[in-house]
Amino acid sequence: MLAAVSFTVDNILIRKGLIEEYPGSVWDIRLVISLTALISFLVAVCIATFLGFNIIQEFKYLSLIEVLLLILAGILGPLIGALLFTTAIAQIGASHASALWGGANPLFTTLFAVVLLGEIPDLTGIFSVLTIVGGIIVVGYHGHEGTVMCFEKTKLAGGIIALLAGLCVSFSQIGRAAALNLGATPNTAYLVFQATPFIIITMVCLVKSRNFKHLKRISRKSLYCYSGAGIVSFVGAYSLLISFTLMPVWQAVAIRNIQPVLVVILSWIFLKKADRISLRLVLGTALVTFGVVILNVYR
Repeated sequence: MLAAVSFTVDNILIRKGLIEEYPGSVWDIRLVISLTALISFLVAVCIATFLGFNIIQEFKYLSLIEVLLLILAGILGPLIGALLFTTAIAQIGASHASALWGGANPLFTTLFAVVLLGEIPDLTGIFSVLTIVGGIIVVGYHGHEGTVMCFEKTKLAGGIIALLAGLCVSFSQIGRAAALNLGATPNTAYLVFQATPFIIITMVCLVKSRNFKHLKRISRKSLYCYSGAGIVSFVGAYSLLISFTLMPVWQAVAIRNIQPVLVVILSWIFLKKADRISLRLVLGTALVTFGVVILNVYR
């Protein structure tokens, strides 16, 4: 639930930043968010070390396969998945993008958990997943106005981009869970997982502009929003890693994806001029949430 709340606030802050006059490009946004999240983690490590927790010692026991799994998870999740999701938010709004992503993510994660991790849900779990699929169809079965050019070359509907983001993040979550099962700790997993996209995004930005002066053109309000999004995304990602050590991955991801309801509520409160809340969106989100709840009330 902490992860759900954190990522909900992350979505709202990104959308808030995007509606300013000079919001920056998708790559700029992810660079600021990744940097802030990484700094937040390092500050937390310093505080924990000062309090007597020897977190640095944990990195001595990381195996090569764990590092490779976490690097792959970092590429698929906070890099590709986040870039796609940020683009989807810009095109169709935080509430529509989150509802579609929030339905696709537990669906794909459940399927991958069955195939790759051997976590098999019973009939109740299958019914819940089908309910989530129904929510996806209700939300996504309409045209998406305002679709814009993505990455300057490919023009795709915002809904499809949100679903692809959910697919990428699902693979990322399975990779993180597999690394934890092999012996990685939440601390080591988060650092490798978060440092990977930061390094790649930094290299891309340097290749594109040779420096970071273009970041100065982003409005101050947008920078504040993206920095805040980085902090809460750190809290959300770290909380989700902890949950993977306490319960099956597919159930943890389903609980984390109660987020669409929270996004609809907060979008209606804070983003009335930016996001339109339709009856179709509310109904689809309700179906997704019903599936998530049923998915997690049984044992």
